[in-house]
Amino acid sequence: MSIKVKQSKPWVLAVFVGMLTTPVWGDQCELISPEQAGQALAFLKPGATIVEFCEPCGDKDFYSKPQQVIKDIQAVAEQEYWAVKVNGKGVDLAYTFVRNTEGSFLNVSKLANCPSDDVSVGFPASGPVK
Repeated sequence: MSIKVKQSKPWVLAVFVGMLTTPVWGDQCELISPEQAGQALAFLKPGATIVEFCEPCGDKDFYSKPQQVIKDIQAVAEQEYWAVKVNGKGVDLAYTFVRNTEGSFLNVSKLANCPSDDVSVGFPASGPVK
């Protein structure tokens, strides 16, 4: 009986290692507990203004992102977890900022006690003077 050893291609190994070492940033707080969904809904109300801004994804200028007015807000059960939908679209609370009464924008994951990494707590009402 002979055993043949097949040499793998170097690019296959490089792709595999790259997949293991590349950080994955998506969905930090997209599927959440019922308690976190309830806490998020306390801040995300119809008429409120939000901005979606993903710092780990490479977004750089918060103030260049479009503002959205919430017309419809839902917490939807997704098997054992919950998801929050704004205007019919699922959002990740880690990358969603809601305007408060002072005009500043606060990160919804922080308000809902959902652990999130590499995201700002909030942004002041207006951008830096240029």
